[in-house]
Amino acid sequence: MNERQIEDLFSFYGYSDLYNRFKTPIYVTGLLDNIETETLEDFFDTFSFEDHRPLFDEFRYWFRYFLVTNKSLNPYEESCFIPFR
Repeated sequence: MNERQIEDLFSFYGYSDLYNRFKTPIYVTGLLDNIETETLEDFFDTFSFEDHRPLFDEFRYWFRYFLVTNKSLNPYEESCFIPFR
């Protein structure tokens, strides 16, 4: 996904404020570099951040948790391996 697609998805799900706060850490950590659009959509369909303003580390934790527990991912795909940064 490119930066514009990421921004559009955050905005579509009502998380423009999160994107504005997290765009630099997302870029620096590479958290969404090899992630498909559908994966981020599924994550936002599953998790909600409407009741609080998470820090980036919390967002990253829940996103990685989602990736590990998502049964639709093939464990041998490159996008499943997310190194700790």
